[in-house]
Amino acid sequence: MIILAFTIGYIDDVTGPQPYHYQDTIVIVDKKYQCPKHCAVHHKHSVYYDGYGMIIDKNQLGKKYKEKKIRKKK
Repeated sequence: MIILAFTIGYIDDVTGPQPYHYQDTIVIVDKKYQCPKHCAVHHKHSVYYDGYGMIIDKNQLGKKYKEKKIRKKK
């Protein structure tokens, strides 16, 4: 049962929306949802390569973004 839950979580992390560096910001590549073309909210925008919302050029997409882990000092 635990192995099944771990597998489902892993698959969701790999196939779900992923953050990437794009130009001077971080965007979330998501096929199901994109921010509107003129989104004025200050956040990581949801974008995709084609569709109805924010569209980006796949060739300009940078490396995958990983948040830095904060280590507690002892």
